[in-house]
Amino acid sequence: MKKRIILPFIASAVLLSGCSLFPQAYTSRALDYDFSQMELVQLEEPEDDRLAAVIKTSKGDMTAVLYPEYAPKTVDNFVNRANDGYYDNTKVYVVYQHSYAATGSSKEDGSSGATNDGQLIENEYTPNLWPFKGSLLSLSSNIGYGDSRYMILNTVEFDETADETMREPKNKDGEQLFPDELIEAWKEHGAVPGMSGFFTVFGQVVDGMDVLEEIMDVPVVDEETYVPSEDIVIYTVEITEYGKTKSE
Repeated sequence: MKKRIILPFIASAVLLSGCSLFPQAYTSRALDYDFSQMELVQLEEPEDDRLAAVIKTSKGDMTAVLYPEYAPKTVDNFVNRANDGYYDNTKVYVVYQHSYAATGSSKEDGSSGATNDGQLIENEYTPNLWPFKGSLLSLSSNIGYGDSRYMILNTVEFDETADETMREPKNKDGEQLFPDELIEAWKEHGAVPGMSGFFTVFGQVVDGMDVLEEIMDVPVVDEETYVPSEDIVIYTVEITEYGKTKSE
């Protein structure tokens, strides 16, 4: 029997193929921000005492810094699942069109996740964290909530129509929603802009981006399930401080 993978509304509702960067009828969910106070903290050099996770995989290691000050419940759940070994020897169960890899489930088909109390975690939004390349985004089967499952983002392609497309979403006053500073950062650093306002961003890969790209290059079984054609194993997730991960 063919194994069916349920992509929790991601592929159809958030990511579109081709040149579209936003889902059709994109709404400014959870994006009623004061952008004048925005700080793109993912683009800054992390402090040595910044909470971090070393994600050890069959393709190599990635180090991601975490942001508990912006996503406290999501980070707390991620840290607890890492410390209790939940992520040990789990697999990447989806690689979607070079845009993201999904993992964090104890089941190989990604059909379930875990939380501290068994309840889904309501999304935590902030104008300071965005779906840049290498960001960690919380995931569950219900829109607006997360659990132990998470995505690691790659980037969409920014073609000649990207500028216009990223300026199309409007705020409640009919003005351009995303500021030019953010749009230029997406183009420079890579991003999946269409995930803005749909998921909790709680971490950022700062070392091992080549490992992420290698994962993204793994072929999939088919374009219905997006199951990778080879096992991509998460051996363990180790919680530490960023300064302790840097080479002497």
